[in-house]
Amino acid sequence: MDNSKFNQADLISAVKACANTGYAGSLLSTSKAIGEFRIIAGDFVTPDEELANAISETAIALGCAVVFDERSADSRAH
Repeated sequence: MDNSKFNQADLISAVKACANTGYAGSLLSTSKAIGEFRIIAGDFVTPDEELANAISETAIALGCAVVFDERSADSRAH
């Protein structure tokens, strides 16, 4: 995956701010991290799915397990 369109420092900051660390390691919720990334980077136009992929790749590289829990645009309309 090519995350070059995103600032890596912003991705890392969002992951570190949102990862829950416990006895079994770190766990990251993509919905929480997407919200944090949007605030940090000021990016409110990139689709959630694209951000979830970029964030998950960064989280995995940092040793976090990832929960994909963002909602699609279709499910938000209902």
